[in-house]
Amino acid sequence: MIRVDEVFKTLETERVMLHKVSFVAVMAIASCAFAADVRPHYGKLTVTEELIRREILRLGGDWESGEKTKLVSFIGDKFESRHFEMLTHVPTLEGFYVDTCAIDEYALSCLSQVHQLERLDFVECKLEPESFSLLRSNRELKELIFDSVIIPDRLMTELAKLPNLNSISFIDCKGVTKEQISTLKAALPKVQISY
Repeated sequence: MIRVDEVFKTLETERVMLHKVSFVAVMAIASCAFAADVRPHYGKLTVTEELIRREILRLGGDWESGEKTKLVSFIGDKFESRHFEMLTHVPTLEGFYVDTCAIDEYALSCLSQVHQLERLDFVECKLEPESFSLLRSNRELKELIFDSVIIPDRLMTELAKLPNLNSISFIDCKGVTKEQISTLKAALPKVQISY
């Protein structure tokens, strides 16, 4: 004859076992759901970097995988001056491409804090030339590309103060004169300048 306490003990053991099985099942389902939502591996991200990565992707940006996270480009039709602050938190940003954005003093101040920048592309952007002198602190900056932007005289004066550059390109830009290019070449004799 089966005793009541043995029945309760058996039921308790089965209940514990059922909880364990349920937990394993939930974890398996969660793992499958996570696997279905697999994203490219971005290396180990800090919480800040992960939030920035999500915001960059939301803004139409591109994030490249590597040893460490590397931001490679933006499609800047959704990018505004206030978003430039995010770039100061991305430790491996070497190239930045921005399209149709107002490049003001705040944006350039943020870019000046990204010391590993090597290349900047400005496409159809509205420029505040007096702020470009802020880029003097970017010692790694080697290449500037201006595409379809208006180039005021003041910008040429500020660009002449960036001696670490290797090349400056003006593609379909308005306001560029041969005199300006000659003056810029005289100020930066080691820099390749194309227009």
